[in-house]
Amino acid sequence: MAARLDLKYSYSDMKPLVKWYGGLEKQLDDIRELMPRNYERYYEPFLGGGAVYFSVEGHSCLVNDKCRDLMNIYKYMRKESRQFRILFKMMAKAWSKMDAFQYRILDELSDITERNRRGCYKDFTDLVDDVKSQVDRISYGEVFPYVIPDPEDFKMEMRHNMIQEVLRMESLVDLDDEDVGLNILVSLKQSVYSFITEVLNNKAVGAEVKSAALAFILNYSADVPYKKDECGEYRLPFGGKKLCRKLLSEQCQMLESEELQAHFAKTVFECMDAVDFLRKYEPAVEDFVLLDPPDELKRGAKAWDYSPEAHKRLAKYLLEECDAKWILLLRPNASSLPLYKSAGVRIMSQDGFDKLIVKNY
Repeated sequence: MAARLDLKYSYSDMKPLVKWYGGLEKQLDDIRELMPRNYERYYEPFLGGGAVYFSVEGHSCLVNDKCRDLMNIYKYMRKESRQFRILFKMMAKAWSKMDAFQYRILDELSDITERNRRGCYKDFTDLVDDVKSQVDRISYGEVFPYVIPDPEDFKMEMRHNMIQEVLRMESLVDLDDEDVGLNILVSLKQSVYSFITEVLNNKAVGAEVKSAALAFILNYSADVPYKKDECGEYRLPFGGKKLCRKLLSEQCQMLESEELQAHFAKTVFECMDAVDFLRKYEPAVEDFVLLDPPDELKRGAKAWDYSPEAHKRLAKYLLEECDAKWILLLRPNASSLPLYKSAGVRIMSQDGFDKLIVKNY
């Protein structure tokens, strides 16, 4: 028994494979401190990026998320899908290659940028031709050794993004060589991001390709909810300069690790409504449940948004049916908050959290 309890106090160093809007990576240490010292099974009905789930060791885990696209990523990770791993690692390497490719064209593009700022280009087509002649020196095969759909799109993305960046720098003041170099690098990396977004939205590609593309995109998108646009496509905005230097080497190593597959082996994964998930697997007194539901959306709720009714349904389940210890992260303006207050459960705020911490122990 003592050996089993020792496991309960340990944590893994595994990192989430994807970044998810509202994820708990920054609050991970604080969450650990709030969790009970002893529990049997770990439940997480709103998995997202799974920062806490990946850190938990020594437990059986039951996790869920209603977003099927997200859960497909976990599906191919668990299956040890060779195609998924190859494609994700290729995309991650394509991103890092841009740091080297930048120097191949940096001097020439810096010169083009400076000449454009001085008004030397009287004909716009001359500027376009000069930019194209430089970015076309980076070939698709150098960036992506395995062909994924529409290689020509990648060239077009590089041309478009770099032309737009040269034009944008025309109006900037106090622009030095370091700024120009960084802006060119960001433009190159945005080209990779934009191209892989097109792969994600390509109806002809297979599920494993889409999942690898989505896993990549989520790591470099701005911190916004994962939604489709009016055309039914995913157009998550690029995270820009603040993510430019981020690399995915740890995530690529994790995909090959025995530790990850051992963690998956003791995990049940589901893709369903959170309350239905909890009712199906019935957390017991000795278990622990961590809940970080989506923010309350009063109008136009989509499949993985949470309406006021959904929040109240969750509150009713937690307060009346759940025997396990639980922590819930909740916005201060949530319509379900009065239900927790009237039930007398503990409600607290804490530095580093933009939500209230509601707990029943």
